[in-house]
This record gives sequence, structure tokens and C-alpha cells, in this order.
Amino acid sequence: MKKKLAGKIMIPIVALFIISILVFRERAGISYDETDAAVRKWEYIYTPDILQTPECIILTSDEDISSAYLDIMETVLTGMKVSYDICEVNNDFDTAVLDGYSAAVVTFQSWEVFGDNLMPVFAWVKDGGRLLAAVTPEADAYFNAVSAKFGIETADEYPPVYGVKFLNGCMIGADDDDIFWYDRKMDEGIVSSLQVQLKKECDVYVTSEDGGVPIVWSNDYGAGRAAMINQAVTQKHIRGFVSLAYSILYDTYAYPVINASAFYLDDFPSPVPGGNSEYIKRDYGVDVASFYTNVWWPKMMELEEKYGILHTGLIIENYSDEVAAPFEGNKETSRFLKFGNMLLNNGGELGFHGYNHMPLCLEGIDEDKQYGDYKLWKSSEDIETALEELRNFSEKLFPENDFCVYVPPSNIISKDGIKALTQADSNIKIIASVFIKDAKEAAYEQEFGVDENGIINTPRITSGCIIDDYQMLVAMSELNFQFVQSHFTHPDDTMDVDRGAQMGWEYMSNSLEKYVSWIYESAPNIRNVTGSGMGRAVEVYDKLTMTREYTDEGLKLKLGGFSGEASFLMRILDGRTIKSVSGGSFEHISGCVYLITAKSDEVMIYVGGEK
Repeated sequence: MKKKLAGKIMIPIVALFIISILVFRERAGISYDETDAAVRKWEYIYTPDILQTPECIILTSDEDISSAYLDIMETVLTGMKVSYDICEVNNDFDTAVLDGYSAAVVTFQSWEVFGDNLMPVFAWVKDGGRLLAAVTPEADAYFNAVSAKFGIETADEYPPVYGVKFLNGCMIGADDDDIFWYDRKMDEGIVSSLQVQLKKECDVYVTSEDGGVPIVWSNDYGAGRAAMINQAVTQKHIRGFVSLAYSILYDTYAYPVINASAFYLDDFPSPVPGGNSEYIKRDYGVDVASFYTNVWWPKMMELEEKYGILHTGLIIENYSDEVAAPFEGNKETSRFLKFGNMLLNNGGELGFHGYNHMPLCLEGIDEDKQYGDYKLWKSSEDIETALEELRNFSEKLFPENDFCVYVPPSNIISKDGIKALTQADSNIKIIASVFIKDAKEAAYEQEFGVDENGIINTPRITSGCIIDDYQMLVAMSELNFQFVQSHFTHPDDTMDVDRGAQMGWEYMSNSLEKYVSWIYESAPNIRNVTGSGMGRAVEVYDKLTMTREYTDEGLKLKLGGFSGEASFLMRILDGRTIKSVSGGSFEHISGCVYLITAKSDEVMIYVGGEK
């Protein structure tokens, strides 16, 4: 009976194998014909910067958490192109400092520091000011004296919060019933949110997973508005919460975004491991090379066709452990050519992963780092020689491809490694590592932006085929903060137990597609780009400056550092809708969120309807 069952299982596998071979033969070996997608102009002409009058004042104290939230607020406000000043609240604090700002952000928990100035702060709010409490306050006598201004009727204890829900269509990728979990394996959850009872007039945008604890809300007070983030966490996912909370201080608010979705295939093309893999052999009865060719790669092409993905493949020339010259070139190029040309003809791109898989870290300099079994390079000169061999190898195979993207092996690279990289290869314009450090903190953690040396940082936000709870939360957060998605996977994920290989490829591929489907169902308007396209989008976003001007008709945006096109997210909270846009266009994404595309350095967004 077991033999008969195995035979029945193998019938579809063999059929898939045969079909995949036919597809591969049809497409393999074709040369790369340069397409419009591959003709990529790098240099842009930017308009002069616009001088921004500070809109916001960030209020800090000597609390440790205040310093952490100051960093968060500076990152978020800089990304939203909000000009701000910083003021430490102490015995010399005078509320007159608030005059001239439309918004203020509190980054500390103990409101006792306001002293006698506490009530004057809320007099400023009542007169039209906008106040955001960016972190859960201490429920002491000082905060209790003003808690009603935030719409709080009662406040006590700190219940555990295991996940969050987003309401009122305020967040891309989150329906009202969707729960985004912090970590379902946590026994105690996050215990930093006050249990509050709010007035019914409050507008609540984020709650705990069970709806019992409000996390982000606003309350109109006089002619002004007070909003709160009822949580004291500093992980990167909080940026989406903060950008939401800041935008709800206003009925309508727009801020620039990257607007790009990129997918990377690390270690591809590369030499294919010989022999068998336990889980591939178990499920498909074939060796690794056959599986890559006939199962894994057709699935990648299927995702490309279905979702418009433009994969960026990162070349590894070989898997030697050589870290000192001379470096022997790889003569086995047939699989590089076949896979690389198919990827390019699908509109994709090739970048560099390494001569081998040894991270660019130097002997005698990076000894204190935790790099596991990796060897350290003997010298910067050896790094330069290895990179020269990689470029010669790659350009000979793919002469029409512009190799300007570099992904560090295992996402590890040192400061001196970056210096050696940029000195060795001036054509490298983009480094794509990771957005979140791994548990060992060995990876090179990046922010989206441009370094002083001109290198563009384009971190990958998520990875692998099985996306865990925290990755989903971060992905949703970044989709709402910078409207960006960046994911990488490896062919050998299918052989690594730590990445879910024991679950089998069918489970892994379904899990990956579930994530991909969520991205494009949530943000069908997002631009599909290659690694270099992501770099260009980040550069355009990084250089942008702007001012916002509210009129009776809507919102006027004036742009500096403008290069011909820019993207913005806009939230409208008062029930009105966008009627038209001059100097650009608009698309509705979901709920109260719109995507604005600027085609001119002055954009007028006309808003209409009943409030």
C-alpha cells in the first residue's frame, strides 16, 4: 500500500518536472536583449531646496526613554519632511516657546517636569495647537490633572498587549478585523500601555488585539487636538504608529514616501550545490540542481508574471573560502548564463553578492566582531582584487547589465569593508543589507537614505519564505511610513532548517506567495522596481524638501529638491475626499489613505465633501 501511495504522489511531481524542463529549455540559453527596463538613466536634475519654517517642536527631558523617543521622532519627522526644533523641558521652560509652532511632541513619561507650566501647555492646545504624547505617560497626579484633555475618563494598571488592530481604514494593509501580533510566543506580551477608558468623542485608530486597550487615538480640545501613542516601545515597527499619530493631528495631512517594491534573490545566479538535500529528496525525489531548475525557478517566474515583480539577482562567483590573492576565476558559466539571461529578459537586474561568500571584514581590524565560521580578509587590497575578478567575470557574461547594487554576504560588512568596497569599485552606488539586525547583531543594519559618500542605502525589510509575526508588523509599518517594501530570499532556503526547510517547499512557496499577495492587495499602486530602481527612488525621496499650506480648498504642496516626479501619502480624517489634483495625480489606496503623484514642484490637492 505504501508503494502504491508513493507512486500516486510521484505522478504530479514527475508531470511538473517534465513541464518545467520544457519551459526551461524554451527559455534557457537565450541571450539578453536590452529592454526599456534596462535602459536606466542615473543622473537627475533637482530644483533648489525650499526653506522650511519649523512646523513642530519636540519636547524632551533627561529621562532615558526621552532620548530614545527623540531619536524615533527625528527619524520619522525627517522622513515625513517635517521641519522641527528641539527643546528640553526643565525648570527654565517657558510655554511661550510653543508660539509659532503648529504642533508639539512630548517624548517623556513623567509630566511632573512641566511643573507650573503644565496647564499653560494645554491652553496653547485649546487655542489651536496640536499635541502628541509619543509615549505612554506615567499615571501620576500631574498627568491625571490633564488626562481629560486627551479624552481619558479613567486610567489605571498596565495590561499585557500581545498584538494590535487598526481601525477606521487608517493603515494600508490592515482591515479592521486584522490582528498584527508582536510575538504570539510571548507569555507576558508588552506591558507598557495604560488601561484607559475614553470618551465616545475620541477617534481611536489602534487598539490591542482584543480591542480592550486603546493604543493610538486623538481628542479635539477647544480649537486644537491632542493625540497619544499609548505604548512605550522603541523597536522599528513603532515608526508606522508614530507617522500615523503625527498625521492625525490634522484633518488632512500629506508626506513624501519612497513608493517602491523590490524583491532580491541572494546567491542567484551562483554555483549550484551538488548532490541531494534531505527535504528536497523527501518531497520531490530529485537532486538540488534539478529542483532549482525545474521547481524553484519556475515558481519565481510565476510570481514575476502574476505580480509584476522585477527580481534582482545577486551573483556569487564561487563558494571558496579564499581571502587572499590570487583569486581564480570560475570557468563553469553555463548555469549563470541561463538563469541570468532569463532574469534579465523578464525585466530584472543583476547585482553583486561577492567573489565568494566571505563578508568584507578585515583581519586585524574586525577581530572583535562575531562572524562565526567566516574568514576575515587579509587586506583591503585583497578585497579590491577579489571584487575586480567578480566584475570581470560578471561583465563578460552580462555586458549590458549595469552592476551598481551590492548585497553583503549574510548581510555582514564592516565600516572598513564598505570603504574597501567603494574604493575598489566606483560603479557600486547602492548597498542593500537589512532593516532589522539579526539576533546576534552581526548584520549591517541600515536606514533608507544617502550617505555622505554618495552610497545609497536600501535595506531589505523582510526575508525568507516564512514571514514571522514581527516581520509582518514591520512590513506593515514601513508600508505606511515610507510606502516601501523590500524582501529577499535564497534558493537554498529550501535546504535550511532554520528557514523552514523541514516544512517542505510547497508550504514555503505558499507562505511566500501569501506575503506577496498581501503586499499587492494592500498596495496595488506601489511601483515594482529592481535594486537600482529602489536606489533611485530612495535618492529622489532623500533629496526632497517641501512646505505645506492649508487653504479653504485643500492642501498646497511646494517642493524643493524635485526631479520631475515624487510620491506622497495623504490621510483625510474628516469624511471628505480628494476631488482633483493640479500639478499631479491621485489614487485611492484604502480607507482614508491616498497616493499622490507630483508632476510639478507645486501641487494643489482639492478636497471636497461634508466634514
